[in-house]
Amino acid sequence: MALTVEQVESRLSSVRCAICKTSGFTIDRRTMQADGDWKGACLKCRYSFPVYTDMEFYLRTQPDVPYRLKEITCPACEHRDVGLDFRIVMSVREAIYFVTCKACGHKFPEQSSLEAFE
Repeated sequence: MALTVEQVESRLSSVRCAICKTSGFTIDRRTMQADGDWKGACLKCRYSFPVYTDMEFYLRTQPDVPYRLKEITCPACEHRDVGLDFRIVMSVREAIYFVTCKACGHKFPEQSSLEAFE
């Protein structure tokens, strides 16, 4: 499933900027790569961060991630097991997965415990 830029921008509003803590973001269309690597930017402070949309490649190269996705509980229906739509690395301590519940279709962000570089 290929997400549109507008869908990604809409879902980014569910998280806060690592610098100014606001929730308005844009995708810099000039930086969009064919391999799914994009740049997100805060509308207020212009802080930029990577957005990764090629989850098929990511899931193939990160063997622990599919197991982690099966453990994530949906806040809407409490079912476990989600699909990974895209991910961002907001800061060196904060990677966020944007997921969809396989049971009810609820879309929500989930802090990644696998990508914390402390």
